[in-house]
Amino acid sequence: MHIIGHGNVNGIDLSFFDPKLYPDNKQKEIRKSLNIEKSDFVWSFVGRIGFDKGIEEMINSFVQIQKQSKNSKLLLVGPYEKDIDPLPESIEKEIKENASIISAGWQQDVRPYFAISNIFVFPSYREGFPNVLLQAGAMGIYSIVTNINGSNEIIEDGLNGVIIPVKNTEALTKAMEDCLKNSSNFQNANEKYRELISEKYNQDFVWSKQLKEYEKLK
Repeated sequence: MHIIGHGNVNGIDLSFFDPKLYPDNKQKEIRKSLNIEKSDFVWSFVGRIGFDKGIEEMINSFVQIQKQSKNSKLLLVGPYEKDIDPLPESIEKEIKENASIISAGWQQDVRPYFAISNIFVFPSYREGFPNVLLQAGAMGIYSIVTNINGSNEIIEDGLNGVIIPVKNTEALTKAMEDCLKNSSNFQNANEKYRELISEKYNQDFVWSKQLKEYEKLK
């Protein structure tokens, strides 16, 4: 057995996940629809809203960040799994009552939410190969991720994101603080993050590797 390409089965369509499809005027409309100001710093999460996605740590860290950054907003995009993977009541309460936490629910198209994000936060406890990190990277977003399989293969620590320990609120808060302090570093680096994804996970590259594998079996 061996890994084909870099381990992803389908790659990412860079013509679809392209930040250039969302110029400033479109971003302004999206922000307005979510009551997010132009000056707000947007942290985002896309995925199942469940306990094993690290939502508890993310909410607790965001509350700490709010004390330092009053214009921070947390954007949650995805369905709740209250029956399968419920959150602690205190965390559900914080999400519901904190005016700076925006729950967008499940969305067919997540690109608009990436387009208005400053930093993508993905503190999951376990994954296979999280396509959402490919999507965030293709949209030019810097990511904070936990040190788990998949996430630590896509994110190169210090290049297109930062890797922190699993279930560690203190480390997550510190990573978010560092992102705030160095926010100017992320403003013009979209293409760099996108290129790192393109080099390994461009859909054409992945498909060509699979085709070569099939040809060997003829």
